[in-house]
Amino acid sequence: MSVLTSDGATLRAFADSVLRAAEENAEEVVPVILAVTGGILTEAEPGSIALQEEDDGPGLLWATFAGRRMVFRYNRMTAMVELRDGRSDGNPDRLFGRRALPMDIVNFFGALRAERRTEL
Repeated sequence: MSVLTSDGATLRAFADSVLRAAEENAEEVVPVILAVTGGILTEAEPGSIALQEEDDGPGLLWATFAGRRMVFRYNRMTAMVELRDGRSDGNPDRLFGRRALPMDIVNFFGALRAERRTEL
């Protein structure tokens, strides 16, 4: 049985706002945002994805992974997606960027997938 949620539409809105903000760095940001949104879509708890609008740029994307609420924010100055665990300010817990993309994606989203497998 399939369940319809708005997670896909929310992720699309986040990706669109990031890509509009990253127009000057589009070549660097497109692979990053595609990988990050794909990871979120496959690993976040269904129905947990929400977009919080910001006045000064792309919004904050909140999602829950294994019971932990996390937030993703695009930083225009670094052209990176920042991840914070349970808070929207302070130093990021993880950065997703062009130079470290494969390692970062595997370390974060792959670990979540492995953790889920051991719970089954």
